[in-house]
Amino acid sequence: MRTTYENSLEYQVEKRLNALSTVVILRKDIEDLGSYRQISRVLSRLVEDKKLIKLGMGIYAKAYMSKYSDRPLVQGGADTAFRIALKRLGVNFEAGSSERAYNAGESTQVPVRNIVKLKSRCRRQFTYGKNKLIFEKNINAR
Repeated sequence: MRTTYENSLEYQVEKRLNALSTVVILRKDIEDLGSYRQISRVLSRLVEDKKLIKLGMGIYAKAYMSKYSDRPLVQGGADTAFRIALKRLGVNFEAGSSERAYNAGESTQVPVRNIVKLKSRCRRQFTYGKNKLIFEKNINAR
């Protein structure tokens, strides 16, 4: 029996991803659709097709193509996606000291890097191109 496209795992995964309202997709959102290897192959194919962007181990973000270059970009921005990923993983965090000082009006320097202060343990790394989520004082747990 030949598998039609509507019955393929790739179609089912894309359908599930489109149904999700969040920008950040975790592997556990789609792990019930197939085996670990099957899901890995489909996710790799979606990254190759520039429909998803890999942010970390088991963490992906929905992508759209840039008008000006042939690069996929994270929907809503990488900094926002990093923070959404932390929330979805259940990691407690707060804004870094430079961002808090800027928001409180204590500093006029606009924070350039995405720095967060962790309140619970997180040993993961989040990257997208040259963007990287930095943990304040390089501490991965409190």
